[in-house]
Amino acid sequence: MKKSLLLITAIVAFFVAGCDIEPIPNDKDNTQTENPEKPENPDPENPDPENPENPNPENPDPENPENPDKPSSGSQNISYAWFELPAMTDENKDGMLDSGDQLYYAYHLCAGKEKAAGGRIARNYTVCYSGKHHCPVWVAAPRHDMFVGGTKRTNAYKIDPDIPAEIQYNSKSTGGGCNKGHMLGSAERTSSKPTNQQVFYYTNIAPQLSSGFNTGGGGWNLLEDFVDGLVVKDTLYEVIGCHFEKYTDGYRKTVSPKTISFGGRSDVSMPTMFYYALLRTKKGNTGKSVQNCSADELQCVAFVRSHTNELKGQKPTSKELMSISDLEKLTGFTFFTNVPNAPKNTFKASDWGL
Repeated sequence: MKKSLLLITAIVAFFVAGCDIEPIPNDKDNTQTENPEKPENPDPENPDPENPENPNPENPDPENPENPDKPSSGSQNISYAWFELPAMTDENKDGMLDSGDQLYYAYHLCAGKEKAAGGRIARNYTVCYSGKHHCPVWVAAPRHDMFVGGTKRTNAYKIDPDIPAEIQYNSKSTGGGCNKGHMLGSAERTSSKPTNQQVFYYTNIAPQLSSGFNTGGGGWNLLEDFVDGLVVKDTLYEVIGCHFEKYTDGYRKTVSPKTISFGGRSDVSMPTMFYYALLRTKKGNTGKSVQNCSADELQCVAFVRSHTNELKGQKPTSKELMSISDLEKLTGFTFFTNVPNAPKNTFKASDWGL
């Protein structure tokens, strides 16, 4: 992913079904349109001038607080400088990343039209999906209380309308000892029924082992529960990802690549590892954009677990932690590219409650 970056812009009107919004501006010539995408909060440094220590609870940090009409300086994501996005390049704007790995992507704004600060429709998540493995590679999303409400789980499994249908699952069927595992969880998007339905797109679903990984007390479920406790007012930015090569984690659990029947296909790669890449402010309630924070004010880390039933009952420990820089070397992706001071080379387990 080291091509000259004329970054991801949107394919006109490729967004969320049922969401009546404007298309992403097309920055074909790397110039600004007359109606550029505005930030979600015009002044995150001081969301409430009368009470600067009380940050706006309806704001999952904006994509570019300092200059709403342009992406952040050096940004690798021109169309949106959202802080959770990994670096992505699509020079010919065909909906595929330029890595040559059959990686497709789509942005999904909230179909329930939830509003972020500034009146714009909030983003739900961005997905990168593999046409080779027929499985999500990563899903990037903000975590914030504004996305949590009283909506019940919809179980609305269906094809993602913004990714080619022929590379996705074609049914809700399972196989290979796996069930349907969410990348971004259903419980993390309960603010409205339409927004919850979006997390049931097949592109947000990966095969996860059902007896000891994606089940009550399973290795992944316990990690999900732990991450839930890390959400803060300033927003937790996360990338949930899969790995498909042989992998040994910090618990010395080794998993090798395997092809299974899943989702009505016989050519699905079962992930060998799942990870969370996380970024947030240390204090959690600063009211500041992470783009305007120093490295000392931020913390980021990766939680990495092999995809095995042997981790059932294993609560998170420091053994599964990895620096973001090391995760980048492992996966080939560049994370938190829109947060220049993200301390990607280091982490403290104690910052994450471990």
